[in-house]
Amino acid sequence: MSTELILREDNIRLVMQQAPQAWRDNRLSHDRCLASCRALLDTIEAEGMNDELDRQADTYLRKSRNTVRKMNEQRSSVTKLFDEIRTLFTTLENDVDPTRKDSIPYRLQEQRNAYAARKQREAEAARQAELQRQHRQLMLDTYRRDVEADYRQTFNAHLNRKYNQLADLMQAVTLDNFDRQAEQIQAFPDSLPDDYEQLLPSGIRIPAEMDVAEATAIRNEVLAGLLPQFREQYNFEIGENKSAILALLPGKRQELEAIARSSAEEAAKRSEELKRREAEEAARREQERQRREQAEAARQQVQKQQAEMAGLFDQAKAAAPAYQPKTQVRKRIVVTDPRGFLDILNLWWTTEGVTLTVDELTKKFKTQLTLCERLANDKQDPRFIQSNYIQYEDEVKAK
Repeated sequence: MSTELILREDNIRLVMQQAPQAWRDNRLSHDRCLASCRALLDTIEAEGMNDELDRQADTYLRKSRNTVRKMNEQRSSVTKLFDEIRTLFTTLENDVDPTRKDSIPYRLQEQRNAYAARKQREAEAARQAELQRQHRQLMLDTYRRDVEADYRQTFNAHLNRKYNQLADLMQAVTLDNFDRQAEQIQAFPDSLPDDYEQLLPSGIRIPAEMDVAEATAIRNEVLAGLLPQFREQYNFEIGENKSAILALLPGKRQELEAIARSSAEEAAKRSEELKRREAEEAARREQERQRREQAEAARQQVQKQQAEMAGLFDQAKAAAPAYQPKTQVRKRIVVTDPRGFLDILNLWWTTEGVTLTVDELTKKFKTQLTLCERLANDKQDPRFIQSNYIQYEDEVKAK
């Protein structure tokens, strides 16, 4: 029936005129049927069922079914029209409902969903790429800092050995070897060798993600930046220490000569005093050198911590496109094998199913229960479930 015919006012008016009479007729049939059945039911409940009452009940049930059919026919002209009118309205609504599949708004929503998914994939790819870049940069920076620290540690060890050598030369001075020791102190090198960089191999392990050529380039770059500083520091500290020792030599010679002129007891005392003063002076210079070394190590540690914090901050940044549609991201299960439903059922059972009653579970498993009942009622090959929690009972219906 066309839309114009369904919605014609005279057509609707005619049906509405028929509705009250159809209602009265069905109401009368309803009341008569229930009255007859109720009287018979009261008799059966009072006296109990017998053959005669069973035959009467069968007759009344057949009449009830006929009554239902006639009542349906009586009201169909009224309800059918309203059903068709409702269908017209719902059809219009469905055409603009974004949740109805194949509607234009639904297809538009699908386009947005696909676009949002693509933007999300792009954002995630950009984020992963940024994380990889940051990871690689962190690896390079860490290797560079470790190599620099290693070079500094090797240099400081070399500087410490030279300090000790100068101190040993000074402590070994006697009247007999004074000139020779003075010459050695005077000739003690106060500058690094020209090929000193060849004496600075790095023992830092090369990261697995870095090739040897890249690691070599970093080491060379770090060493080229440190060598001028090492040379300046060595010249200053060894030169200053050497100058201080040379300045003390005349006084030590005089002291040694005085000791030589003294009695044995006095000579022993003055020798001990000389050693004590030299040891204190050497300790003072060593403490000053260590203080400068510790200050430099602390500065490097601060730089390392700042670099690590900056790396963590960069990793926390989200790499996203300039425009990102508002999205609602939910996980959706895609079953790739029928056995996956067993895992789904197991998770459902342990989280919700185990808390439900038998009646609630019966409603949820209606389809499965129907199948198992059909298998149990198979005349050719009945199949039953063997379980301590399941029992079968006969359901008898009169035909």
